[in-house]
Parts: sequence; structure tokens; C-alpha cells
Amino acid sequence: MFNHLGKAFAQLGDPKMNWVVFASLGAALALMILLIGGTIALIENTTLFDAWYLRWAVSIAGGLAAVLIGWFLFPGLAIIISTMFLESVSRAVEARHYPHLPPPRDQSFVGEILPELLKFLAIIIIVNLIALPFYLVLWWLLGLGFVIAWVINGYLLGREYMEMVAMRRMTPREAKDFRRENGGACFVGGFIIAVLATVPIVNLLTPVIATAFMTHLFEDIRGKEVAKRNSP
Repeated sequence: MFNHLGKAFAQLGDPKMNWVVFASLGAALALMILLIGGTIALIENTTLFDAWYLRWAVSIAGGLAAVLIGWFLFPGLAIIISTMFLESVSRAVEARHYPHLPPPRDQSFVGEILPELLKFLAIIIIVNLIALPFYLVLWWLLGLGFVIAWVINGYLLGREYMEMVAMRRMTPREAKDFRRENGGACFVGGFIIAVLATVPIVNLLTPVIATAFMTHLFEDIRGKEVAKRNSP
């Protein structure tokens, strides 16, 4: 598992990946600023108290909450960025590590990719917003807020990244079946991605790293399954 992660990090310097890294970095940074800035603006423009000191306290608390909300929701929203660069990243990984593979199947963005993306975004935003009070309480009481977020987002991210990568080589139904059959590996991979997505600076590169990492994980599992089927 960590061998695949190491390969994903090592390929960040690949000339074929340079433009993807910089484009993903810019998009991730803009998304993070928009997410946190929009939350702060919403709080700043919501008047709950007349006393200036109460408004000031709410503003400070709101700013901290906005950062936490942005941190917790970013892993899911990074899927948007991953979708934009999925093909380029996966092709670069395959060109270096799996040159024997045939071209991937043609995918319909509107009919196949977009519905899955929108469904996933709705799920991860709703789940994280519902869990946010628990994140905050556990964070202040036990320091476990991020751990709970990693577990929840790890499960969700493992599902989505694996299916996104798998659908390049399989039909949507086959990709879902593949993910279900390898749920443990998908969760561990998703958990690693969720942790990376909360590390400053590294989180901005998460869309590229996660896509490359899951491409390696998918090909590793698929290769072992093929070898098992062909073994006497």
C-alpha cells in the first residue's frame, strides 16, 4: 500500500505530470480559499447579537469554524479537481508503470461520470455537515475530531476514487462490484487520502497524489486477481 503511495509522490516530478500538478495546485488553492472565505463571509453577514463584543466573539469563533469546515469538506470537494485531471494523471502513471495496458474505454461525462460525481458530492457534504458538531465536540474534549473525519472520509473517498479509476477499465457496474469485493483495501487507501488531505500544503496536491495512488492500487489488485484466475 505505502509502496504505491511512494510511487505516486515520486511521479510528481514526471514531465508528463508537471502541468497537471500546477493546474491541480492552483485549482485546489482557489477551491480552499473560496470554501473558507465563503463560510466566513456568510458568518460575518449574519447578525445574531447587537452587542459589539458578542459579534466579535461570534466572528472569531466563526472564523475558526470556517477553517475547520473547509478542512473537513475539502477531501470530498477535491474529487471535483480529480475528475478534471483524472485521465491525464492515470495515463501518466500507466505510461511509466504499466505500458502493456491497452487504451482505456471511452466514457460519457454527462451520462456516466457527472451523475456519480454529483451523487458523491451530495453524500460527502451532507455526511460531513451532520458529523461536524461531533467533530468539534470530540476535537475539544478528546482531540479526536480529525480521527473521526479521517474514518468517515476514508470510507467515502476510498469508494469514489476506486470507482473513478476502475471505470476507466470497467463498466460502472463492474467497477462497483470490484470496489465492493475489495472494500478493505479501498477503505485503507481512502483513509490514507483523507489523512493527506488534512496536511497543510500536501492537501493541495491531494487530487493528483490520490488519483495516481489509486491507479496503482487498482492495477495491483486487478493484476493479482488475474494471476489467481490463471493459476493452475
